[in-house]
Amino acid sequence: MNENSANQMIVTMLAEGNPVWYVAAMVNMRSHDVYLIGQAAGYPDQAKLRRTVWAEKNRARAAA
Repeated sequence: MNENSANQMIVTMLAEGNPVWYVAAMVNMRSHDVYLIGQAAGYPDQAKLRRTVWAEKNRARAAA
């Protein structure tokens, strides 16, 4: 799994409402690192995270 897909998975899990500690355990990373990735995407604002995930999915569809 490359870094971009791992970051996208982290953002998606946070957008789904999973806590940082849970996401960190699932991807085997430190909570602080997961928090920083989420913060770059808009965490803790759930609506902003969902928009980020939605925009990424639309970019992937447009590229295909």
